[in-house]
Amino acid sequence: MRFSVPQFIEEKPKIVGPLTLQQFLYVAGGAGIAVLAFYTVNNFILKFFIGILSGGLGVALAFVKINGQDLPQLVLSALNFWQKPRTYVWKRELPTQTIDISSFQKIQERRRNMSLQEKIKTAALKAATGRLPFLGGRGKEGGQKEKYQTVRFMTGERMRVKRVDY
Repeated sequence: MRFSVPQFIEEKPKIVGPLTLQQFLYVAGGAGIAVLAFYTVNNFILKFFIGILSGGLGVALAFVKINGQDLPQLVLSALNFWQKPRTYVWKRELPTQTIDISSFQKIQERRRNMSLQEKIKTAALKAATGRLPFLGGRGKEGGQKEKYQTVRFMTGERMRVKRVDY
């Protein structure tokens, strides 16, 4: 069985010629104000100014889009934000970590006692996996079947995830 898929869903129906009803009302409203000013105002410069301003505003409301949004929607959003401003504050909490001095001294002692070849292997392992093997037995020689790795997101957040090697 075949179904017809609707296309051009985002387009509004054209009611008055090539204009939608909303566009027609904006243009007609601007033109109506210009005609009303032409017959009621006595000063020619003021007639001209009101006509150009109302016509231009009507055309702008009908046809201008900024970042894919119609100008009336953008103006309403700006007025809503102006009436109810919001302040968004994000404060990242940095985790505090306490280090036992005895474990720190053990690490320093192991580093001093390592040979050059062990130091190179450790540096290569740290560059590849982001961790040291002698810290808590989490390296390759730790005997773990599941491997975990620390991932850092663009926001700065760090998360420990399971590593899957295919």
